[in-house]
Amino acid sequence: MTINHHPDISTLMAFTAGTLEEPFATVIATHLAMSEAGRITVRHMETIGGALLEDEPDAAMSAAATDRLLAALDGASEEPALPAMAENADIPTPLRPYLPQGLEGVKWKWNGPGVATADLARGRDGRSRLMLLRVAGGRRVPEHSHGGQELTLILQGAYRDRFGVFARGDIADHDEDVEHQPIAEPGPDCICLVAVDAKLSFRGRLMQALQPLFGI
Repeated sequence: MTINHHPDISTLMAFTAGTLEEPFATVIATHLAMSEAGRITVRHMETIGGALLEDEPDAAMSAAATDRLLAALDGASEEPALPAMAENADIPTPLRPYLPQGLEGVKWKWNGPGVATADLARGRDGRSRLMLLRVAGGRRVPEHSHGGQELTLILQGAYRDRFGVFARGDIADHDEDVEHQPIAEPGPDCICLVAVDAKLSFRGRLMQALQPLFGI
């Protein structure tokens, strides 16, 4: 599997710092499970972060804080690692808690001709959500922009837009400045794992009128 599209470096930095909401962190973790190059990049970032911390001046700690730190270290593994995806596995490890029955067990919600979604989780911020998006082969998603950040990871099939072709393992990292119209490649349905923190903004008046019905 060749992966050509990766997250923005700022998104990876937020992931390594642990500041991403659950929907976005889950998409990144799933991508990293599929991408060896991505895992190497994250390990390098963690190494650099550790080196920067070593240069920080020492700070005094209370006895209670020291005890809590030592207890946490005793319960941690020596070398935590990002999980790699098993060969030919349909569902990467970070995504399995959300899809215990695999893609076959997903209860899809119709969102228009050839398009369906399934909600998986919500972020603690009350805005972000994790969902699946399924687009039938050859179908177009209406042209739209984004009200906030959007991460889209391809799990099955492929789509193309003005940024190129996105296939299994590729991730699109978009913000409110991006406008595009994904078109699913002919063949199997394109199934994506998506994290968003705002609704899409459609250009066409019909789609704008129907958006409350579709819920995207």
